[in-house]
Amino acid sequence: MVGRHESRRFSRLGRVRNHRRGAVGDGQLADRGAGAHERLRLALWRLDSWLAPQLAREAMRPARDFRAFPSASAAWTRGLMRLGSDEVVFNSPLLGVEPGLFALHFELGPEGIVSPQVPQGNERDVCEANGIDRAVLDRAAQRLAEFERQLDRDALLRRQGIAEAQLPMMGCNAVPPEAPAQTQQSVAEFSNRQRSVQNVFAPQQQAADNTNGQLFVGALQSGNVPSLNTSTDQVGPMTPIWLDGEVARLVFVRRVTSAGVQRLQGAVVDWARMQQELLAQVADLFAPGAQLVRCDQPDASEQPSMLASIPVRLIASCPGEIGVGLPLPWMLASVWGITLLGLAMLGFTLRAAIGYGERRARFASAVTHELRTPLTTFRMYSEMLADGVVTEPAAQREYLGTLQRESDRLARVVENVLAWSRLEEGRFRSRRETHRLAALLERVTPPLQRRLQEVELELVVQWDPAFVDTEIATDEDAVGQILFNLVDNAAKYARDAVDRRVELQVAVADDRVVLTLRDHGPGVPAAMRARIFAPFDRGAVAAGDNDVPGVGLGLSLARGLARDLGGELRLEAGGGAGAAFSLVLPR
Repeated sequence: MVGRHESRRFSRLGRVRNHRRGAVGDGQLADRGAGAHERLRLALWRLDSWLAPQLAREAMRPARDFRAFPSASAAWTRGLMRLGSDEVVFNSPLLGVEPGLFALHFELGPEGIVSPQVPQGNERDVCEANGIDRAVLDRAAQRLAEFERQLDRDALLRRQGIAEAQLPMMGCNAVPPEAPAQTQQSVAEFSNRQRSVQNVFAPQQQAADNTNGQLFVGALQSGNVPSLNTSTDQVGPMTPIWLDGEVARLVFVRRVTSAGVQRLQGAVVDWARMQQELLAQVADLFAPGAQLVRCDQPDASEQPSMLASIPVRLIASCPGEIGVGLPLPWMLASVWGITLLGLAMLGFTLRAAIGYGERRARFASAVTHELRTPLTTFRMYSEMLADGVVTEPAAQREYLGTLQRESDRLARVVENVLAWSRLEEGRFRSRRETHRLAALLERVTPPLQRRLQEVELELVVQWDPAFVDTEIATDEDAVGQILFNLVDNAAKYARDAVDRRVELQVAVADDRVVLTLRDHGPGVPAAMRARIFAPFDRGAVAAGDNDVPGVGLGLSLARGLARDLGGELRLEAGGGAGAAFSLVLPR
């Protein structure tokens, strides 16, 4: 929509420029005035369009994000037993994040003012213990203290009630009939811009409570504190308000009703930064000196320069004709450059999409093969055992052993695919606990040894006895799955090696633990090293190769799990035969 408006404006600007150059006096002044007017209208559309997604993100933010550790709305144990809504909490996405355009988020309720960026008591201890920078928390606490010290609670409640009551009037600005045609047109455009941002301030999927301001004030002054973790929260529209004090502050505030108790939730704008960002959007339209000034109740003469999204006016000097300061050759060159860049990016995107589609096709083929092979074996061997075809005890034990191996193979395929799906969708949550490194390795190595024994390889663990009592905070299951995928990879590609050892070397530094798994097989070809961790990619191995089974997810999943733990998985540089992978974990 904005692009269409801009093209129409430049069309009008072109007509202004094409007036006869010989015209002087009133005609020339009229041309210049029309040019300045068009430039101002274009600037206002740009500013409101740039602000819209910034404000939409805040308006769409769930009510529970305004607590440092909100309760999960639904959670289950590994045994699929549902937990109570108050038994599981998670980090707010606002916790531990340095501010951008919004310097502080806050919630004002019966118990006072809190912020998701300023945890208190045990919550603060948990944040520091889990790696959130203390300096970030201290700066947020300082911003909250400054805001609370200057906050006039009653004034904020009153101003929010007034601003919310005025929302239905957005886009209905009156203008005296005797006003100049240019003013009437500008006020009409101001109304159009206001209507275009209404959905930002009042998202449709959230029910807005229409309680009047006085009832709202009374509800905030009494009542218990419900947890903001249910889908029954009623979230009102987000409204911009200027607060007076030692320093005038622009805040966006909304009303939230939960279990009959009402609160205010809001975000404090870093006005200096927002003003700088906004003026940068229109720097090419105005000479230096443009500024944005506060304007709470604009009259008809001020509305032509008002932004629709925030109570601010744009004041700028527009000397000369619209063509002055806009070098058309440079603009055309820029447009062509951007167009060519866009075409190049489109080409790269299409190439990436085609490559991704090919990998997905190989993945589907591999999964089909990996599932069909053990299922076929299951069906054939189970029918033979059930029908009494195999009667010798030794043969029966052999058949049962084969069924067990195939079931393990099938379980590994399914587990890898499900784990990759959870990791890709952001549903994987590691459970970090403190372990003694020696005990952790004792628990995770038996499955590794059994997998290598299937292909007659031997696992050799090498480490300094001084590291026995070293402690590490990590997820034991995730570490076990990473190491198993590395061992499984060695079992597939190094099973014909002369040296039958697979070495697990353990090293401990001040802040990290490094687990290096090295085999003595053919190693990783140079052509494959750059894409060894790519999902669905098995290099030169055919999707249905019976000799090297797999679906191409083991190494990619292992690296994803390592990074989720705050570490890294890397392929070491080739130094002879064999492949070596190093898992680096923070202590």
